[in-house]
Amino acid sequence: MRRLTLFVLLVAYGWAASAAPSPAAWWEGAVFYEVFVRSFQDSDGDGIGDLPGLIARLDWLNDGDPSTEEDLGVTALWLMPIAESPSYHGYDVTDYVSVEPDYGTLEDAKLLVREAHRRGLRVIVDLVLNHTSDLHPWFQESLIPGSARQDWYIWSNSPSLAPGPWGQPVWHRAGLSWYYGLFWSGMPDLNYRTPHVTQAVFDIARFWLLDVGVDGFRLDAIRHLIETDGTLSNTAATHFWLKGFAAVVKGWKPDAVLVGEVWDRPEAIVPYLDRELDVAFEFSLAEAVLGGVLSGNGRSMRSAIDLVLRTYPGERFATFLSNHDQDRTMSRLRGDERRAKLAAAILLTLPGVPFLYYGEEVGMTGVKPDERIRTPMPWEPGPGLGFTSAIPWQPFSVDAASRTVSDGARDPDSLYARYRALIALRKATPALGYGETALLTASHPGLLAFSRSFGTTSLFVVHNVTSLSIDLGDLTFAGWSGASSGVAAPGVVFGEAHEPHWHADDAGSIVVTDAVLPPFSTLILSVP
Repeated sequence: MRRLTLFVLLVAYGWAASAAPSPAAWWEGAVFYEVFVRSFQDSDGDGIGDLPGLIARLDWLNDGDPSTEEDLGVTALWLMPIAESPSYHGYDVTDYVSVEPDYGTLEDAKLLVREAHRRGLRVIVDLVLNHTSDLHPWFQESLIPGSARQDWYIWSNSPSLAPGPWGQPVWHRAGLSWYYGLFWSGMPDLNYRTPHVTQAVFDIARFWLLDVGVDGFRLDAIRHLIETDGTLSNTAATHFWLKGFAAVVKGWKPDAVLVGEVWDRPEAIVPYLDRELDVAFEFSLAEAVLGGVLSGNGRSMRSAIDLVLRTYPGERFATFLSNHDQDRTMSRLRGDERRAKLAAAILLTLPGVPFLYYGEEVGMTGVKPDERIRTPMPWEPGPGLGFTSAIPWQPFSVDAASRTVSDGARDPDSLYARYRALIALRKATPALGYGETALLTASHPGLLAFSRSFGTTSLFVVHNVTSLSIDLGDLTFAGWSGASSGVAAPGVVFGEAHEPHWHADDAGSIVVTDAVLPPFSTLILSVP
């Protein structure tokens, strides 16, 4: 088994995590897995995934036993919204302190957290702060002029009818007045200039942290929380409010993590890391990785990574390939499993906190509309593909029957096996999990190379993003600051390669010999 061989290498050459100190915070070394509960596992035969179904599948994600080889090995879960909502996606909440009835009960949510913790899995949930559903009782009361909650939302008798940032209407008529809803009329924005709104949201956060027991929140659409004088995102008022929210959350649960969706340029995201968020999703890097894997251009990826590393303090960004708002990775990569394996290797060797979208590990496909990138998980061959005994709430992706979890788990050369091995390697290797990163300049444009270092361990990582084999002996990698020469221990090679030797030249380049890197493959060397 390739995974067994991997662990032999890790132990034999001192890569094990036990020899090095732990990260400062639990999420720094975590591998997150994004779950859309509706599409993960149906337990009661209604065609809709639910919390008991997710609990039944936890052992596939992490069974809590390091000696087993079947589980994927992720260490944290992000649940898309599970609060009560009239929509299939849940981002328009009608009751923040209850569970969507399609998914189960609050007791199911508490049991899920307990069962996850028992396996060493942390759990964060989506918290939708920018808006509610227009069916929320708060908004229904706000519709009544002079009511106690009228100022919980943003009202105007003479609004500007200028469109929003995507050309959408943002003011919506209700009777003789208008209310503000950035995304659409069914999602009216909360008014955080009203202290009672802030207090209500603080109470909601406390409920999920202390009563349900979750380990933090993914904060949705937070750059739009508070608008000021026609500015619809990234306002000073938003930053001020988030600092207060973070302080309150950390007061209740100091190790709770706050992960933010700030869909913007890196330089606009970084201010949110000043006592507001612990990490933020890095959208431009995700685009650069998939674009580089498709084009075979390693230098374009290097430039994007360099910008991110220079911009973010302490590598406090969350990496991913795709999520619930984007076409799926395998579809973006045109169904090419070799490229999908390479993208996985890049994701799980880069710095930052990696997030996997459910089904990415088996190559699920899907392109917008949104329902088609959130289709049910194919677990095993047969009717309902192991997801349900009924008609699923949404048809499976067209090739789902050929991309089941059980098939991938049995095939040592599958995409699933590659993800599993990479996650195991990242967890066992502090330099990959939370080490410092230095980009190297490869003399071949189709290579992406960097070092990851932690304590006394330095790793040399090189990805071949092209469809050609590349002889590393003909190349140099400038920017190396590690040891000067030696014979590398047998590295982890995702592909075929000769056992390499290496040395550093007088110009500060690392030179690798006796290694041919196949197309779309990765070489990781532990360099003393």
